[in-house]
Amino acid sequence: MWGWIRKTLYVLVFLSIAAPLIAFRYSYTLWEVPDPAQIAAGQNQTITLYYSDGKTELARISPKSGDRSSIRFQDIPLHVQQAVLAAEDNTFWENSGFDITGIARAVWNNVTGDSGGGSTITQQYIKKATGNEELSFGRKWKELVLAKKMADTYSKKDLFTAYLNTVYFGRGANGIQAAAQAYFGKNVQQLDVSEAALLAGVIQRPTYWDPDVDRENAERRWNFVLGQMSSQGWLANRETLKFPATLPRDASPSSARLQIENQVLAELEDVADLPRDALHQRGYRVITTIDRNAQTSLEQSVSTVMAGQPDYLRAAAVSLDPKSGGVLAYHGGGNGVGLDYAQSPQDAGTTFGTFVAVAALRQGFRLDHPLDGSSPRMIDGIPFQNPQGVRCSPCSLRSSLGMQANTASAELTSQVGVGAVAEAAFQLGISRELRGKPAFGKDPDTRIAVGGGSTSVRPIDMARAYATLAADGVRTTPHFISRVEDIDGNIRYNATPLLTQAIPPKIADAVTFSLTRTQGAFTRPGTRSYGDDGANAKAWMVGYTRDIVTVVWMGADKIIAIKNKENKDITAFGEPTTIWSAVMDGYRGTESPKKPTFDPKKPSPDPAARPTPRTTR
Repeated sequence: MWGWIRKTLYVLVFLSIAAPLIAFRYSYTLWEVPDPAQIAAGQNQTITLYYSDGKTELARISPKSGDRSSIRFQDIPLHVQQAVLAAEDNTFWENSGFDITGIARAVWNNVTGDSGGGSTITQQYIKKATGNEELSFGRKWKELVLAKKMADTYSKKDLFTAYLNTVYFGRGANGIQAAAQAYFGKNVQQLDVSEAALLAGVIQRPTYWDPDVDRENAERRWNFVLGQMSSQGWLANRETLKFPATLPRDASPSSARLQIENQVLAELEDVADLPRDALHQRGYRVITTIDRNAQTSLEQSVSTVMAGQPDYLRAAAVSLDPKSGGVLAYHGGGNGVGLDYAQSPQDAGTTFGTFVAVAALRQGFRLDHPLDGSSPRMIDGIPFQNPQGVRCSPCSLRSSLGMQANTASAELTSQVGVGAVAEAAFQLGISRELRGKPAFGKDPDTRIAVGGGSTSVRPIDMARAYATLAADGVRTTPHFISRVEDIDGNIRYNATPLLTQAIPPKIADAVTFSLTRTQGAFTRPGTRSYGDDGANAKAWMVGYTRDIVTVVWMGADKIIAIKNKENKDITAFGEPTTIWSAVMDGYRGTESPKKPTFDPKKPSPDPAARPTPRTTR
């Protein structure tokens, strides 16, 4: 009996070793390695972006003329070679085209649903050649086999040169020479160590880690590359190097369109695992979530409203589909290059009063809970006052929300606790961290009630949070892409909304019921005050129906009193509302506002209608 078991185990061990070897040998013979010349020639297709209808063209992203200039191995400085190897594959000269440890890690990530792998430079080159970005074991197997065959067919120097002549660096630049020109205006032979490290660092995520897009992550990656070079003994003067200055990116005639392009490319790279060079190689069609009518209305309104305004004034706007999280309209302000204000942290202002109400209802407070909305008041040792003309005393939770009574909101925050307000905001969709730091500072206080102190949010996150209310408490993730198709119409990527019931529907409806109704939508204007004379430093207009939520922000790069071209104070009901109204009117489907199922006259076991608990800190 034991002899039979032992023989069986021998056979199984043999098969476990022989079968992969046989399969590898068969695949090695069956598949042909790609020709580097064909790879370079194939990366010149136009990427076409469409509106959500899938028919109307939104933008074209074409390879720039002269965006590739091949170089010889002997023209690549040693420190440039070392920077790329440090960033992507420091065992390149020794490995057989693949890394067993990296393969195992990629397989495990695929099984567990995680992302990332351990592709060698040769494997990356194969992936670009085949255009197959699928996250699957089959793709990884073929990549492994072809990487070995490629390593057997071409010399290491030829492989490395071909890789550096085809890899995408962002800014429309394929290849290290084009990248050196795009980022620094010089040839690759003239790059210093610091510049080489920056270019090597952007290879992994070229759309994101351009310093003009995300300076913080670009520097983090630059430091990583230099650290790897030091650990390999390739760099002796690490402490003397400084982050290099780059040329500005080219602007586009339409800033809003360029910012949408940037977001789409970033999402393709990060979520769909389709980097720009792969898209150019195949000429894919990208159907976005952008609604043609809403986007056109937004662009026209921003152009009209911002004409002749002070140079310091900035504006950003985001519209979302509350049911899916799809971005319906988008404008990040500026000229399309550099800071995207829809993605940058801003003072939240009194729009935060909505999150205070959500926190209170989650704790069981009623809408008729009494509050003192007199102004001015000292609450928790901090002075608060209402906007000019706002009087709410006596006041209720519901009326304080609709009237923007800051003092009542601050009192309610004191009762439910600052942490509860912050958690309500996070549950609705506000980011917990911004640029690696807590969104509301390390120790927020009662000023969070009016978006004060260190309270910061991104306009796109504000849209997400209010979209959760519009969708009966279901939180989504904002996204710009609906699907990606090849030239034959085959779907290469299809977005699947991630839906989470963040708060009970009854609470969402109770808050909606309490908001101000404006032009058929439920709205919450907000401001970040400047001084005591009624001036504002930031102005917001937020509002939604069941079909669309739109957020408009207006402010400056620093805390100053914002004035319009007539030298009048900018308020939420002025320029921001003009832009907001244009988008809401332009979007088809806003005829029917969200109708709350909440009825304040009927008792309910839901927390939104329970007896008011004791008010404790």
